[in-house]
Amino acid sequence: MASLFLYNFARVLPHAILTVILLNKGLTVSQIAIVQSFYMLAAIMFEFPSGFLTDIWSEKIMYQLSLVLIGISYFIILFTNNYYLLCLSWFIYGMSAASMSGSLDSYFIRRVENKHEIKGINVLINRSTLYSGLIGGGLGSFLYEILSEHIYILSLLLIISSFMLITFGFHAENSEENNEMTSSESLKKIITELKNIKYQNKLIIIIGLYGIFQIISQIFYQFWQVSFLDKEFSKTYFGLLYVLFQIVAIFSNALFSRHNFSNLLIPLTITLSGALLISIFTPDKILFLIFIIIFLVPFNVYNNQLIVNIQKESDSNIVASVISLAGTVSSIISMIVLWIIGILNNYFEFWFVEVVLIAIFIILSLFLLILYSHQKKLD
Repeated sequence: MASLFLYNFARVLPHAILTVILLNKGLTVSQIAIVQSFYMLAAIMFEFPSGFLTDIWSEKIMYQLSLVLIGISYFIILFTNNYYLLCLSWFIYGMSAASMSGSLDSYFIRRVENKHEIKGINVLINRSTLYSGLIGGGLGSFLYEILSEHIYILSLLLIISSFMLITFGFHAENSEENNEMTSSESLKKIITELKNIKYQNKLIIIIGLYGIFQIISQIFYQFWQVSFLDKEFSKTYFGLLYVLFQIVAIFSNALFSRHNFSNLLIPLTITLSGALLISIFTPDKILFLIFIIIFLVPFNVYNNQLIVNIQKESDSNIVASVISLAGTVSSIISMIVLWIIGILNNYFEFWFVEVVLIAIFIILSLFLLILYSHQKKLD
């Protein structure tokens, strides 16, 4: 957990001022969008293969690979202003994120004696990433004023520290059964189990729900600044708003740890969608902020519950592959959503595009949730 904390702290340190850094390197807004699209492209290409390799090799190797890749990415950003090299850097960053997907969490999940413990593991992992994100994101903009682009040197030092911790303080071997098998035998077994996913209706539905959830995720994560600017919030408050969002996420994680939301996915869907819709049509700035906070609580809880459900429905031998498969599906849908927003926003105002996408999310999610409830009854 200490290594994960340091990794995420290093990763988010430049995030609060990432756009500013790229603008200072001479990139235009459109170039920045293209650079960041390479991250998504890498995630789509490598997320599922990385989970597959995690199941064959070990979580530790993939975790170390992720740290090496993000170190290379940040090193390139530190020393170049070249547009094409920055595209390469973001592609490598996406490969790092893909390698990280399902590494440590799959290690813990494989070793639980009872699937009810999976939720507790997710809460601990969320706690580590949320607190490191809060501290790293909060300090990022302040340290940038002192260190400028040299903030990446601090990130690199933290990444090296995380690598040393995972290398010398963490031992992750595959199960004894897998150790006794050759890589070829292990590969055949994993492929067979992955093929059986098509018979696991609940797992397929949950992965579908997780993919559709990216509609709302992209609206918020990629365009919350647009929404706040439309409500005439000053850019100077964006750093504080980022910290506020992290605090709400920490509260949501605590709420998730204390209560069972597995049978409340439909109310969560309606609540988060309703709060976001109301915020769009609220003219008052304070009320808008209140409804955004109300939206974020069920938004975070819903996301956590979907991840736990995916892990619970997955066979422990292929849990990393399934997590990465879900991540690949979500990345594809995320890219499609961004393309849809980019096209529709040329013809309609942004608030109208938001409403259309939220309506699509509600309809598709409720349809799949009804199917999911029906499937649970059948099982």
